[in-house]
Amino acid sequence: MSTELESRPHVVLWGVAKPPNAPSSSGFCQKLETFLRFSGISYEVGETVPMKAPKGNVPFADIKHDGKTVTIPDSHFIIRYLIENGLIKDPDTVAGLTPAQKGESRAWQAYIEEVLYSAIVRDRWYIDENYAVTAEEIFGSMAWPMRPIISWYFRRRVIGSIWNAGMGRHSQEEAQSLQKEAFEALEARLSGHLYFHDSEQPTCIDLIVYAFLANTLATSGNPYWADMVLRNPTLLAFTKRMTTLLFPEYKLLLHRIEEADVLS
Repeated sequence: MSTELESRPHVVLWGVAKPPNAPSSSGFCQKLETFLRFSGISYEVGETVPMKAPKGNVPFADIKHDGKTVTIPDSHFIIRYLIENGLIKDPDTVAGLTPAQKGESRAWQAYIEEVLYSAIVRDRWYIDENYAVTAEEIFGSMAWPMRPIISWYFRRRVIGSIWNAGMGRHSQEEAQSLQKEAFEALEARLSGHLYFHDSEQPTCIDLIVYAFLANTLATSGNPYWADMVLRNPTLLAFTKRMTTLLFPEYKLLLHRIEEADVLS
């Protein structure tokens, strides 16, 4: 029995410290865990810091299969490795998506990850009021005097990264206009649909969109974006449906969605 369990593929997802029964504070860590949960593969979540990661960013993963352990960085390449090596099924192939549909999904993925999420993270770390909330949520359990030192270090690191990527060069108004454009596009695309491509179950883009919605609704550090989503029945229904399907233990997130649904 133990030999059989040891031979099963197993993934250790290395990411930032994750609160119990709640989404990760990293959208990309949440994205990877969403794929792992949906696929049914055996996995566990480990805590690390970006400086220890192969590419200096989280997540990265130790993937144990066929008598070996392979370390892969970056959520996109981790998922690709799992699919290409037959360790999980490709949700798009299972759903029978056409090449055009897969291409549309890839374009949306880039839009969500590179534009929308970058603009939201800018809000969290550039705006002082949002930073105070973000720092408390992420570092609040850390002992004094390390907490302000580590918090300052990560803020400086994130701001530098966002500046180098280009989003930090925009004004607050410009960055938030990008969020509003993405919100309107997502609302229009998902309106009247259970899933992105009208499939019977989620495809890759559904898992990606959900992961970033869950990440951004589980924090109070990005109020501009969250307020738009919490007033929108389409995105609320999508997030609630996906949370119930994949992460029913996210009770606080479900409560926030249900509370907003009553008020909307």
